[in-house]
Amino acid sequence: MRLYFTFILLFLISCASNTKVHHKNYDDIWVRKVRGKSVVAPNGYLYTFMDNGSVEYGINGKKMGIGFFVYAENENKAYYYERISLDNIAYNIQAAVPKTNVCMYVSFILSNDNIKMTSGYTKDYYARLSAWKKSNLNMFGVLREGKDMSEYPIPYINEINFNNFIEFGKLKTY
Repeated sequence: MRLYFTFILLFLISCASNTKVHHKNYDDIWVRKVRGKSVVAPNGYLYTFMDNGSVEYGINGKKMGIGFFVYAENENKAYYYERISLDNIAYNIQAAVPKTNVCMYVSFILSNDNIKMTSGYTKDYYARLSAWKKSNLNMFGVLREGKDMSEYPIPYINEINFNNFIEFGKLKTY
């Protein structure tokens, strides 16, 4: 019995050491670093970080969307999500896609006031997406009879690809 409890304790310790730790302190540091600053992305959109750490983006003075601050993993990396209509994500499916909003995650990385944003997701996510398509769509990209979009795979926060970035440039106070 004692050996059993020792095994459980060691298992719990190893699990705890493998999880990402969220420190409120990192959130505060991140928000202080980006608050009130802006950057023009390569596509011409102006990204402006608000007082709560969230980021608003737009072009020619027209607001296009908001990335909501989730948390900072460390002083220089933070996670965000944006509510996007499923029909914008599943655009290549030949079916009536509901206008349900889903959360899509990205991460911003800050280094010497230069900021970049992740682009895309991991192979694990694309494997989940491919498996869903294989079991739910026919060869023409049309939903099979009896199938619907309710289980369309949305990427998890841990499926963000940190090997593919969009370089934005220097954060500045405008």
